[in-house]
Amino acid sequence: MQQGYLKIPPEVITVWADDGYGYIEDKGQVAAGQGTYYHVAMMNNRTNQLSEMVPIERIAGEMGRYVKAGATQYFLVNTSDIRPYSLTIRAVMDYAWLGHLPGAEDAPSGYYTRYATEEFGAQAAPAIADMYKDYFAAPAHVGDPSHEYGDQLYHTEGRQMMQTFMVDAPLYALPGQSPKWTIPRLVGEGYGRPGFGGKQWLSTTAAREIQQCGDAQARWDAVWKKAVAAQALVPAARRPFYQASVLTMVTINRESNRMLLHISRSIQAAQNGRLAEAQQEAAEALAAVAQVRQAQAAAEYGKWKNWYRGDWLTGVYRTQQTLEAYASFLKDPLTHLDPPILWSGWEAYYHIMMYEGDRSADVR
Repeated sequence: MQQGYLKIPPEVITVWADDGYGYIEDKGQVAAGQGTYYHVAMMNNRTNQLSEMVPIERIAGEMGRYVKAGATQYFLVNTSDIRPYSLTIRAVMDYAWLGHLPGAEDAPSGYYTRYATEEFGAQAAPAIADMYKDYFAAPAHVGDPSHEYGDQLYHTEGRQMMQTFMVDAPLYALPGQSPKWTIPRLVGEGYGRPGFGGKQWLSTTAAREIQQCGDAQARWDAVWKKAVAAQALVPAARRPFYQASVLTMVTINRESNRMLLHISRSIQAAQNGRLAEAQQEAAEALAAVAQVRQAQAAAEYGKWKNWYRGDWLTGVYRTQQTLEAYASFLKDPLTHLDPPILWSGWEAYYHIMMYEGDRSADVR
């Protein structure tokens, strides 16, 4: 369409989608009468499924462009889920309905204060709004424009790294051992596909995440301190929701970042034959996953019992299983690795469709 090969008839609404990080991909071409298809979460193994990720400032900036251009004919928000993203779902729907963010007249971040006041009371709102601003700035970032590490990235990449190492372990000269085979010449050293000839990919990825997650960890630790401090200001009746929507959310990101950092350090140590160090780092990664699962359990109060049993997309439990297998493998490369029964990104949709059965929503 942008190159002129496809013409959209004037009676058809042009709807521009975003990239999963809240950046709408019209490249400045948006025009009056058009619309947008916007995500606050997306299943792409890199963005968010269990926690908020898209900053209010970005939502206001991108949707503001569309309001200014008169591109308000159509709006669709893809929530991917609902419970984990109450703040950003509320923000995009407020903007779509009102054409601005109420309470954010001075700065978009003022919306954090408005939302926190409604959900947690006026006394707690300033501290929680301050925490939210730091929360959205805490993740490691890649690319231009800047793209956050979402909760999916930590777990998808961590599993890929461990699986690749276990597949490619014969390439490494571990203490008392020597490689028994080499990568076929047809593939070549540095082929770099996870799980097949990925030695160079693994080394590069581990080094990058040691840097990226290492830098981000201090930011996440600071966000956690602010979130815990603000809890005392929240009315007792709202503390279960605060646990679920703030403390659990922060823990998922803080400890998942820590987990990927320790996995990367473990991989790097194992590649260089430092197996005792690799085993200790794997144990630290397992401890971080345990913190995530403990926080998730704390958010499963009342009607939300077993809520995180339905996490088949980020896959925290799958990460724990992979880590346990990886830790055993480091201790004994001859250990039996459990075969996967059914594990892919589509496992989630299998479960969802089984749960839905023949039920459908009456939208009329």
